[in-house]
Amino acid sequence: MKRVQFAVSPEIRVGGSVFTPTDMVAIGQIVGEDAQIELSIFQQLIVEMNEEKADDAKKALREKGLCVYETGSVVKNLSVCSFCKGAEIEGLEAARNLNDTIAGMAVPFTMRVGYTGCPNACGEPLVKDIGIVKRKETFEIYVGGQSKTMEAKTAELLVEQVKEEQLSSIVQSMITLYQTQGKKREKFFKFVERYGLENVRKELGLSS
Repeated sequence: MKRVQFAVSPEIRVGGSVFTPTDMVAIGQIVGEDAQIELSIFQQLIVEMNEEKADDAKKALREKGLCVYETGSVVKNLSVCSFCKGAEIEGLEAARNLNDTIAGMAVPFTMRVGYTGCPNACGEPLVKDIGIVKRKETFEIYVGGQSKTMEAKTAELLVEQVKEEQLSSIVQSMITLYQTQGKKREKFFKFVERYGLENVRKELGLSS
């Protein structure tokens, strides 16, 4: 019998990407004892189960308030801080809107986007493919971070003083550019290096 995989994560909330005991019980009951569950580095649980039961399981998980995503070369769900200063101050709703906009988009290579609600950057956004830092009432967007291998590097500032209503659109446009101009299996930071940061700004209409 064919088995398939999908990812499960909690709703973004104060505390960050936190599974509650109720969430964990629901996941276990819904996917069943035959499923295999693996904790990934992307703040996700990867569920492997029989294909014929997967669609019903995904629907039931969503009804419990959990988020379900595809695996593979897609934009992963948003990696977030814990919103320790409060939902309104650190932009919880902005983070949720961004996640709803970009999570699951197909890309040349697996992509991670980080969000942090203050300049302390507890969510480590500057070592993500795209990083968002909230500063008071506006946001900074960084691109091209890399945390692994000998090529580890800090992301570069793409644009600052972004208003909340612009945030999701700009990040989505950045990912769309990578979709259309990136090479197969080309990591995002390599794409930024090849394409050029200033060219990215021009394509997105961000140049002064």
